Amino acid sequence: MKPYSIILASVATACLALLAAGCASTGDSSTGGATSTKARADDGRIVEIGRASPAPDGGTSYRNPHMEKCWVAEGFDFNGYDTLYIAPTLSTAKFDAKNEEEVKVHELAKAKLVEELATLIRSRKIFADVVTDESALKPGAKTLKMENTITEFTKGGGAARYFVGLYGGGQPVLRVQGRMTDGTKPHFTFEARRSGVSAGARMTGAFMKDEDIQVQDIRSLALDLADFVSVVAGKFPRN
Repeated sequence: MKPYSIILASVATACLALLAAGCASTGDSSTGGATSTKARADDGRIVEIGRASPAPDGGTSYRNPHMEKCWVAEGFDFNGYDTLYIAPTLSTAKFDAKNEEEVKVHELAKAKLVEELATLIRSRKIFADVVTDESALKPGAKTLKMENTITEFTKGGGAARYFVGLYGGGQPVLRVQGRMTDGTKPHFTFEARRSGVSAGARMTGAFMKDEDIQVQDIRSLALDLADFVSVVAGKFPRN
């Protein structure tokens, strides 16, 4: 088969896969047919944060289609705070620390996660201030602290993406666990994983830099998290 025929076949396969995924999502099989919480974002997007159910130890869990775990404390809705402080990203991920490229992309991911979260959450105007430097906290301000930890990280590789990138091979991997606390009291926790989520990463990822795909994944994660916070906070009208 000629190279261009291979590319066309790959694109066709991807389109079929995306179509199948879209059809499957309408049935909401993950919640047993129950209605998920949906809202309309300011830009017109329909945001789905999943079905809420009581958590075993109190609070509410959401079977969120975009995040693997979401928990909100009883009565908490992200409102009533002057400031959200997003702390520097921590990491417990195992990777080759002797590989300069691995280290570079890992450090980029840590920094970009804070940057993208701050930008998107700030745009929702839930908090009067969103800061990323602890020294910028105002005395006496009622502050919610957000801490994130990278628990899984892979830089990815263009060579592998050339052959099997459409199916996830060679894609960067990023898993993040996060929480928001008031003092020592947790109010919100989540876990989310991303790995080459954009169509570009899957179809033409062999010609993209690992860090560019990683940044796309971080923006996807930050957008979904900001959407979740906005819906629970009542900033987006529910459908």
